[in-house]
Amino acid sequence: GTVLAAFMSGLALGSWLLGRIADKYDNRLRLYAYLELGVAIAALGAHLLLGRITPAYLALYEAFGRSAAVLGIARFVLAFVLVMAPTVLMGATMPVLARFVVKRLSGLGSGLSTLYAVNTAGAVVGAFAAGFYLIGKLGIHATVFIAVLGNAAIGALAWIASMPGTTLPVESTPSADARPSKRQKVDRRTYRIILIGLGISGLASFAYEVYWTRSLVFLLGNSTYAVTTMLVAFLIGIALGGYLIRFLMDRVADPPTLFGWLQVLTGVTAAAALPVLFAFVEPQAIRENLWEATLQARRLLPLRFAAAFPVMLVPAVLIGASFPLAVRIGVSQLGRTGTDVGRIYAVNTIGNVAGALLPGLVLLYWLGIQRGIVAMAALNVLVGLVVLFLRVPYVRSLRWAMPASLIIAALVLVRVPLDFQFPTEGQGYWHRVLYYRDGPSATTAVLLEPDTREKMMSIDGVDIGGSGATDYKQQILAHLPKLLLDDVSNELSVGFGSGILAGESARHGRVQNITCAEIEPTVVEGARHFTADNYGVMDDPRFRIVVDDVGNHLRTTQERYAVVSADEKTAQGYASNGFSYSREYYELIRDRLAPGGLVVQWVPTSLPPRQYRMVLKTFSDAFPYVLLWYFAPAFQSAADNTIMVGSIQRIEPDLARMRRWLAADSAAFEGLAHYGFTTAEAVLAQLVTNEQALRPALTNVPENTLAHPRYEFYSPRDYVVPAKQRFAANLELLNSVRLAGTPAFASLVVFGEEDADNLLASVSAVTKFLEGYGKVLSHAPLNEVASVFDTALALAPENESLRVRVLTQYWHMSQRYSNARNYQTAAALMRRGLAVYGKRALNWAEYALVLRALGNMDGAVDVARRAVALDPELVAGRKVLAETLLATGHKKEASDHLRAVLEIDPQDVDAKRMLSGF
Repeated sequence: GTVLAAFMSGLALGSWLLGRIADKYDNRLRLYAYLELGVAIAALGAHLLLGRITPAYLALYEAFGRSAAVLGIARFVLAFVLVMAPTVLMGATMPVLARFVVKRLSGLGSGLSTLYAVNTAGAVVGAFAAGFYLIGKLGIHATVFIAVLGNAAIGALAWIASMPGTTLPVESTPSADARPSKRQKVDRRTYRIILIGLGISGLASFAYEVYWTRSLVFLLGNSTYAVTTMLVAFLIGIALGGYLIRFLMDRVADPPTLFGWLQVLTGVTAAAALPVLFAFVEPQAIRENLWEATLQARRLLPLRFAAAFPVMLVPAVLIGASFPLAVRIGVSQLGRTGTDVGRIYAVNTIGNVAGALLPGLVLLYWLGIQRGIVAMAALNVLVGLVVLFLRVPYVRSLRWAMPASLIIAALVLVRVPLDFQFPTEGQGYWHRVLYYRDGPSATTAVLLEPDTREKMMSIDGVDIGGSGATDYKQQILAHLPKLLLDDVSNELSVGFGSGILAGESARHGRVQNITCAEIEPTVVEGARHFTADNYGVMDDPRFRIVVDDVGNHLRTTQERYAVVSADEKTAQGYASNGFSYSREYYELIRDRLAPGGLVVQWVPTSLPPRQYRMVLKTFSDAFPYVLLWYFAPAFQSAADNTIMVGSIQRIEPDLARMRRWLAADSAAFEGLAHYGFTTAEAVLAQLVTNEQALRPALTNVPENTLAHPRYEFYSPRDYVVPAKQRFAANLELLNSVRLAGTPAFASLVVFGEEDADNLLASVSAVTKFLEGYGKVLSHAPLNEVASVFDTALALAPENESLRVRVLTQYWHMSQRYSNARNYQTAAALMRRGLAVYGKRALNWAEYALVLRALGNMDGAVDVARRAVALDPELVAGRKVLAETLLATGHKKEASDHLRAVLEIDPQDVDAKRMLSGF
């Protein structure tokens, strides 16, 4: 927002100050050539300066960092100074071209609207080319150089065309042609109101773009390509409106009245766009169709535009028509065309500046997306009514129209329950929303799954933390560094989420300070719903949260950290958050590590192989010493987790140290024990390799950098590949670099001879398990999979984490057969899994459901009772047991369990419904 506002401020300044030169300069095409050549030189200089601006920014932070407001102003000034020269010159091109193109006042409307439409169409092409092709293929620098060459080429062509003897006219001779006589004269008061209204319209238009983008992120995703799609769709509407208005503005008798109606219609259509769309199509249905389209890359882009256009197109067309119409109203003398166009363009652009800043700084957090759209719509309608009040007799007679509209808008904003909520990833009708709020940079939701009591937090619809599926990686990130190091006194946690990661770290008494960098304040608010899960870490005196971008925090802090836990957020269906997988980010972390410190970063193994290898390559090249770990799924909904550990000094996992800390602080490591990691051998067996074996395997893989952000400018075809195929390909890489042999593994780990047998047995068992996991992913015959798993279990019978993961694989396979209604095979697989590891109540409850489907009601009752015995607080277990007891005629016992459910969760709808039948 700050950079965009600085950019638009330069445009406004240039059009206001330099526009008048167009009226005095005879050879306007030559003047345009000067401007384009100047833009090329200034843009190149600004781009080169950008790479050297860090010291100036750090000086500003040192001076003003304690005041967010003052620092925000300082950031704006710094950005404005950086882009001022090229943007001021860019801003002058519109009035200069307008003065060159317009030869007669009667042709002002059509000429100016065509110019504006063509200019905006160029913006469409530029955004599309840069966002979908140039940056991804060539990088930031080459893309800027291409743009600079484009400006230089345009300037050179304009220079040649401006030379004597060319066919293009180089001067505009004022024409005696007057305005059409049917047009009514516009008085100065009306013109000023229209000018102010255009500024307000400019504010609203940029705010709409922010709001619509934030809304459509839930449907299209938050990838670079999705955001580019939304920007291009908005600009197409602007260009179309700028062109279509040419057929009206020179024909209507009273253009100000047309301007007023345009503003009213803009407000009405903008406010109605999302509600009308969702009245016909459920948001979840749009998400599902777009998700299916990711499996067909050719359909994805058209479908994204098809989702964006119904929201943006009509209001954007009306917005695009407003500027040319305002120019047609405001320009009264041909000789002042440049001056007047420059002033009008500047006012509109100043509104854009406010529209770029206000949503992120104030409105999103204060009003949210829905009320923010209504507020902007009210501004448009108000501007339109004011203009109509001045121009239209029958509107003027309705003196109550303006105050009434203000009162209605205020009531809508304050009283009307605008409580529509966008769906989140994996959300079902049964989920209960505990928290939902739009913040400055994202929308945060906290959901409860009533049957399992699991809570999840989502950001813009993507699950990023909680007590369910994401807990596994949180536990690893929190506890693995505590096993590798003795000194973990000062920790930086990147991203707060549910706070579980930071809360688990705080359970270790050795941790003296935890700093958490979280960019979105609503995440911090939402985390209050996880107080029981994160052990109230927000109230721990050792804990400090910094609401800021982690890159900014790392650049400006002087602290050094023994541990940096980086829980980067990314989505399953597209690449996002590219900065957090960049070389520059890793270097910032490296420079803030204390001597002997380490960074531990989660990398989703579900990434497409090209993306996955790129992340590993970038990380391993940024740190002198690297350890690569892999933790296969250890719960039904838990994901595959690749864990990268980077350090400046070599860190050798020490078996004796790990045993010592596990024994001395067993309560703190309960989170790991939940997934079966109860021994040092079980943890160490997850170690894959170090930098010496990893780097040769990634020799020809490119890095992800800010100059060439390959990660987020991905190939959509990479994500077309089903997740299981991605897992299998990445698992193949991990197995190829895995140092499982005795001599090789001994080079990674410190252990005594007396410990060798147990440790290497665990390593061999995990290696064998991974072989079986690969067979599961490739749908090998069940007996073949079972044989490999049995061999793995025989190698390390005491390794509980291995048993947990074997159970998980049997469960995944059983669910596949259960979904196909092959309950016999599903039950057999479940029995195998429960024989391996039977300590989880939810597994028994799900097994009871399969037995019921097979008609084995007595068996289902026994199994469901076992689930309740294992975990009396598991709502799902009690409800399955109650339903099964009811089906077998045991109403009294069933009612007891249903009442127990309501004691746990008084809002449980199913329990209330079943009890109402007694």
